[in-house]
Parts: sequence; structure tokens; C-alpha cells
Amino acid sequence: MDDNIYNLNLDYLILAHELIQSGRRQQAMVSLGLTPEAVHILAEMPVDQLKALARSDVLCFAPRFPVSAWRTFLRNEAVGSEAVEQRARRLRLVLGKSGVKYDS
Repeated sequence: MDDNIYNLNLDYLILAHELIQSGRRQQAMVSLGLTPEAVHILAEMPVDQLKALARSDVLCFAPRFPVSAWRTFLRNEAVGSEAVEQRARRLRLVLGKSGVKYDS
């Protein structure tokens, strides 16, 4: 199991769960690309089930950030100030950042 995939999945699922539980279902659907059915299912899932789902070997969500935008971001960042790997890592943090604290 890749810890990076687990962490991305868990951050996404916990953010979705938090939005849904706080009454922001519409925001969860628009911001995270959830269907009404997914919102209904996630609303009923306890955190232990979210963690189990996050352990799958594939992403639990499909990024909507176009590949061309990734290339542009990586190319347009100040060349020489950071290695490409660091910029890619920063991009991943920006895309996956939820601000939600959890125990992993």
C-alpha cells in the first residue's frame, strides 16, 4: 500500500465527510465532484470506514485539474528556485490540502 495514495484518499474522504456533516452538501458536490448518491453514502459512513476505504490501492476520486494546467504550473514556476520534484510535491499539497486534522 502506497502511503501517499492512502493519505490523499483519507484527506479527500475526511474533507468530504466534514463538509457533508456540517450541512455543506452542495459545496461537497461542487468542490469535490461528488454525486448526490456519494454524498448520501458518505454521510452515513463512520471514520473507521473512511479509513478502510482510503486503504485501497487506487485513488478514491478523480482529479479535475487538467494535465495541461499541471504542465503549465510546473513550467512557469521560477525555474532554478526549486527542483521539479519539489514543485510537483507542492502542487500535490495544493490539490490535496484540506486543512482537516486526523489520526492516521
